[in-house]
Amino acid sequence: MKKTALLAAAFAAAAVTFTACNGSDTKEGKASTPVKPAAEGMTNIRWYDLDSVSNNYKLVELLNSEAEASMNSYQSFARQKSSEVAALQKKIEDKMRNNGYLSEESYNNDMRDYQTKAQSAQNAIAEREQQIAEQAAAQQKQLLDSLENFLNHYASQNGFEVILIKTPGLYLAPELEITDDIISGLNARYKAPEATK
Repeated sequence: MKKTALLAAAFAAAAVTFTACNGSDTKEGKASTPVKPAAEGMTNIRWYDLDSVSNNYKLVELLNSEAEASMNSYQSFARQKSSEVAALQKKIEDKMRNNGYLSEESYNNDMRDYQTKAQSAQNAIAEREQQIAEQAAAQQKQLLDSLENFLNHYASQNGFEVILIKTPGLYLAPELEITDDIISGLNARYKAPEATK
């Protein structure tokens, strides 16, 4: 699934995750992918592929769907408001062309009404844009919190001191990859919202 710019930004904000190991050795959260242990005295580092995680994490799919629905609703609303204002403007222009104004006062009243409605439409559209921005910020925080909470738990359970995100031009040994474990772990912890009745 294609990521929205919002969710791409959220993941980019988590570009490098450093996590201290708490020494716990419980079974929950243990890595299922066989990885080479760190050499004595070396930092225990692992890495994952961000694109794979974002393409396969159920929460990303839900947030993308919500963002798309909100954007479609906003665009429909903005088109409707713009059409209403354009129709009112055309009505005034047609009335002028057909000498429909019997007085300057009548024309001025229509223009005041047009300006009031145009300003109201502009304010309503700006308010919707603000709501979209607030939703995007909340979604980004939700995604980052989910990812950070999982990675902290996962790293502490497996004794990993650093978890990196793969970036172009950076060599990372294939045996240190934990992408599949992260996807599985995130999706196992994910609880889909219940459908409203």
